[in-house]
Amino acid sequence: MPFNRLNHSILGEIRPRFYLKTTTEVETCLENVEDSLKKDSTVSGFRSGELIFLKNPIHVRHYWSPEMTVRIEKSESKEFTRVSCLIGPRQTVWFMFTLIYAAISIITFFASIMGFVQYSSHGSSAVLWVLPIGILLLSSVFVVAKIGQKKGRDQMLHLVSFVYHSLNDAGGVERLEVR
Repeated sequence: MPFNRLNHSILGEIRPRFYLKTTTEVETCLENVEDSLKKDSTVSGFRSGELIFLKNPIHVRHYWSPEMTVRIEKSESKEFTRVSCLIGPRQTVWFMFTLIYAAISIITFFASIMGFVQYSSHGSSAVLWVLPIGILLLSSVFVVAKIGQKKGRDQMLHLVSFVYHSLNDAGGVERLEVR
Protein backbone atom coordinates (compact mmCIF):
# COMPACT_ATOMS: atom_id res chain seq x y z
CA MET A 1 0.00 0.00 0.00
CA PRO A 2 2.05 2.91 -1.27
CA PHE A 3 -0.04 5.62 0.40
CA ASN A 4 1.41 4.94 3.82
CA ARG A 5 5.12 4.76 3.05
CA LEU A 6 7.83 7.23 2.18
CA ASN A 7 10.62 4.68 1.80
CA HIS A 8 9.89 1.99 -0.79
CA SER A 9 13.07 0.02 -0.06
CA ILE A 10 11.41 -2.47 2.31
CA LEU A 11 8.69 -4.31 0.42
CA GLY A 12 5.59 -5.15 2.40
CA GLU A 13 6.59 -3.03 5.40
CA ILE A 14 3.75 -1.05 6.91
CA ARG A 15 4.65 2.14 8.71
CA PRO A 16 3.07 2.27 12.16
CA ARG A 17 2.31 5.99 11.78
CA PHE A 18 1.05 7.60 8.60
CA TYR A 19 -0.97 10.62 7.57
CA LEU A 20 -3.73 11.23 5.05
CA LYS A 21 -5.35 14.44 3.89
CA THR A 22 -8.77 15.22 2.52
CA THR A 23 -10.71 18.35 1.63
CA THR A 24 -13.83 17.06 3.41
CA GLU A 25 -14.77 18.70 6.71
CA VAL A 26 -13.73 17.06 9.99
CA GLU A 27 -17.23 16.23 11.22
CA THR A 28 -18.22 14.74 7.86
CA CYS A 29 -15.14 12.49 7.90
CA LEU A 30 -15.82 11.39 11.47
CA GLU A 31 -19.46 10.62 10.71
CA ASN A 32 -18.55 8.73 7.53
CA VAL A 33 -16.04 6.51 9.33
CA GLU A 34 -18.56 5.97 12.13
CA ASP A 35 -21.26 5.00 9.59
CA SER A 36 -18.81 2.65 7.87
CA LEU A 37 -18.15 1.03 11.24
CA LYS A 38 -21.85 0.32 11.65
CA LYS A 39 -22.16 -1.15 8.14
CA ASP A 40 -18.95 -3.23 8.08
CA SER A 41 -18.95 -6.21 10.43
CA THR A 42 -15.27 -6.98 9.73
CA VAL A 43 -14.11 -4.00 11.83
CA SER A 44 -15.19 -2.96 15.31
CA GLY A 45 -14.44 0.24 17.13
CA PHE A 46 -15.76 3.41 18.65
CA ARG A 47 -15.45 7.16 18.42
CA SER A 48 -14.35 9.51 21.18
CA GLY A 49 -14.33 13.13 20.07
CA GLU A 50 -11.87 13.49 17.19
CA LEU A 51 -10.45 10.02 17.83
CA ILE A 52 -11.61 6.74 16.36
CA PHE A 53 -10.32 3.46 17.79
CA LEU A 54 -10.47 0.50 15.39
CA LYS A 55 -10.02 -3.19 16.17
CA ASN A 56 -10.81 -6.49 14.59
CA PRO A 57 -13.99 -8.25 15.75
CA ILE A 58 -13.59 -10.60 18.69
CA HIS A 59 -14.26 -13.75 16.66
CA VAL A 60 -11.19 -13.12 14.42
CA ARG A 61 -8.97 -11.44 17.01
CA HIS A 62 -5.85 -13.25 18.18
CA TYR A 63 -2.84 -12.36 20.30
CA TRP A 64 -1.08 -10.49 17.49
CA SER A 65 -4.15 -8.64 16.20
CA PRO A 66 -3.45 -4.95 15.61
CA GLU A 67 -5.36 -1.91 16.77
CA MET A 68 -5.58 1.42 15.03
CA THR A 69 -6.07 4.93 16.38
CA VAL A 70 -7.29 7.54 13.90
CA ARG A 71 -7.30 11.27 14.70
CA ILE A 72 -9.18 13.53 12.30
CA GLU A 73 -8.54 17.26 12.67
CA LYS A 74 -8.10 20.45 10.67
CA SER A 75 -4.53 21.06 9.52
CA GLU A 76 -2.48 23.92 10.93
CA SER A 77 -2.98 25.91 7.72
CA LYS A 78 -6.75 25.18 7.75
CA GLU A 79 -6.51 24.21 4.06
CA PHE A 80 -7.41 20.55 4.48
CA THR A 81 -8.41 17.93 7.01
CA ARG A 82 -5.51 15.91 8.40
CA VAL A 83 -6.01 12.25 9.30
CA SER A 84 -3.31 10.89 11.62
CA CYS A 85 -3.22 7.10 11.85
CA LEU A 86 -1.31 5.00 14.36
CA ILE A 87 -1.40 1.24 14.03
CA GLY A 88 0.21 -1.42 16.17
CA PRO A 89 -0.38 -4.29 18.58
CA ARG A 90 -2.52 -3.99 21.68
CA GLN A 91 -0.99 -2.04 24.56
CA THR A 92 -0.63 -5.19 26.65
CA VAL A 93 1.52 -6.76 23.93
CA TRP A 94 3.65 -3.60 23.70
CA PHE A 95 4.09 -3.57 27.46
CA MET A 96 4.98 -7.26 27.64
CA PHE A 97 7.68 -6.96 24.98
CA THR A 98 9.06 -3.79 26.59
CA LEU A 99 9.21 -5.58 29.92
CA ILE A 100 10.93 -8.63 28.41
CA TYR A 101 13.50 -6.50 26.53
CA ALA A 102 14.19 -4.42 29.65
CA ALA A 103 14.52 -7.43 31.97
CA ILE A 104 16.88 -9.32 29.67
CA SER A 105 18.94 -6.19 28.96
CA ILE A 106 19.30 -5.20 32.62
CA ILE A 107 20.18 -8.71 33.79
CA THR A 108 22.68 -9.14 30.94
CA PHE A 109 24.23 -5.71 31.56
CA PHE A 110 24.79 -6.10 35.31
CA ALA A 111 25.82 -9.76 35.11
CA SER A 112 28.33 -8.88 32.36
CA ILE A 113 29.80 -6.07 34.47
CA MET A 114 30.11 -8.46 37.39
CA GLY A 115 31.68 -11.09 35.10
CA PHE A 116 34.22 -8.66 33.64
CA VAL A 117 35.18 -7.47 37.14
CA GLN A 118 35.67 -11.08 38.26
CA TYR A 119 37.64 -11.84 35.10
CA SER A 120 39.95 -8.86 35.57
CA SER A 121 40.58 -9.69 39.27
CA HIS A 122 40.68 -13.51 39.19
CA GLY A 123 41.54 -14.30 35.57
CA SER A 124 38.32 -16.26 34.93
CA SER A 125 34.60 -15.91 35.43
CA ALA A 126 31.72 -18.28 34.72
CA VAL A 127 29.28 -15.37 34.89
CA LEU A 128 30.49 -14.12 31.49
CA TRP A 129 28.28 -16.78 29.89
CA VAL A 130 25.38 -14.44 30.61
CA LEU A 131 26.52 -12.08 27.82
CA PRO A 132 26.07 -14.47 24.83
CA ILE A 133 22.96 -15.99 26.42
CA GLY A 134 21.46 -12.50 26.87
CA ILE A 135 22.24 -11.59 23.27
CA LEU A 136 20.69 -14.86 22.10
CA LEU A 137 17.56 -14.24 24.19
CA LEU A 138 17.20 -10.66 22.88
CA SER A 139 17.57 -11.95 19.32
CA SER A 140 14.97 -14.64 19.98
CA VAL A 141 12.47 -12.11 21.36
CA PHE A 142 13.08 -9.92 18.29
CA VAL A 143 12.39 -12.88 15.96
CA VAL A 144 9.20 -13.75 17.87
CA ALA A 145 8.04 -10.12 17.54
CA LYS A 146 8.69 -10.20 13.77
CA ILE A 147 6.74 -13.47 13.45
CA GLY A 148 3.87 -11.81 15.34
CA GLN A 149 3.98 -8.85 12.97
CA LYS A 150 3.65 -11.21 10.02
CA LYS A 151 0.66 -12.96 11.65
CA GLY A 152 -1.15 -9.66 12.16
CA ARG A 153 -0.19 -8.21 8.76
CA ASP A 154 -3.40 -9.09 6.89
CA GLN A 155 -5.57 -7.68 9.66
CA MET A 156 -3.40 -4.55 9.69
CA LEU A 157 -3.84 -4.11 5.95
CA HIS A 158 -7.58 -4.55 6.39
CA LEU A 159 -7.75 -1.78 9.02
CA VAL A 160 -5.69 0.57 6.83
CA SER A 161 -7.88 -0.24 3.84
CA PHE A 162 -11.05 0.32 5.88
CA VAL A 163 -9.95 3.81 6.93
CA TYR A 164 -8.76 4.71 3.46
CA HIS A 165 -11.98 3.57 1.75
CA SER A 166 -14.34 5.08 4.31
CA LEU A 167 -12.57 8.45 3.99
CA ASN A 168 -12.49 8.11 0.21
CA ASP A 169 -16.30 7.66 0.24
CA ALA A 170 -16.62 11.02 2.03
CA GLY A 171 -14.43 12.75 -0.57
CA GLY A 172 -10.99 12.47 -2.13
CA VAL A 173 -8.21 11.29 0.16
CA GLU A 174 -4.48 11.15 -0.45
CA ARG A 175 -1.33 10.43 1.46
CA LEU A 176 0.26 13.35 3.27
CA GLU A 177 4.04 13.45 3.35
CA VAL A 178 5.28 14.70 6.69
CA ARG A 179 8.96 15.26 7.25
